[in-house]
Amino acid sequence: MEKFNKKLAILILAAGKSSRLKDDTKQLLKYKDKTLIEIAVQKALKVSKNVFVVLGYDKQRCENKIKKYNINILYNKNYDKGIGSSISFGINNTKDFEHTMIMLVDQPFIPLSHFESLRYFIKEGQLIASKYDNEPCVPAIFPKSLYTDLLKLKEDKGAKSILKVNNHISLNLNKDYAIDIDTKEDKNRFLN
Repeated sequence: MEKFNKKLAILILAAGKSSRLKDDTKQLLKYKDKTLIEIAVQKALKVSKNVFVVLGYDKQRCENKIKKYNINILYNKNYDKGIGSSISFGINNTKDFEHTMIMLVDQPFIPLSHFESLRYFIKEGQLIASKYDNEPCVPAIFPKSLYTDLLKLKEDKGAKSILKVNNHISLNLNKDYAIDIDTKEDKNRFLN
């Protein structure tokens, strides 16, 4: 896919403070010699050349890890208000695209094949969501028709409420891949 093709943008949410990780910056944790933010960017670039990364906490250190990639680096100065503020900020930057895939920086185990499968099912105006524990979740691809709803997200509310109330195609996500790295325990259990 060439850059500037307006069919699909990928929005990587990587702005959070990671307070449950205490002194660690989640985006900079390593798995197999790469940081979580590098893993997310590399996978995203294999799905679309239109990658947008929302940074916030520890912006400079995170940016230093990914500035070598041909991506759009965004800074959400209101990152501390929660994931909803980063989603709305990011969508404001992808609103010219027909679809935006939202993915999280803290899910390094989701295989590239899952992201490619989500992309495969793109249809005009169709919402495509991952499904884990019988619940729709991200990564998910949102059509332009839902951008207005995503732009309204302001606090610590993610896109799950939008996924739940809209018809969507669901792709099962294996529980072993759906792991978020949120705590010191997660880090010690899954990244070491």
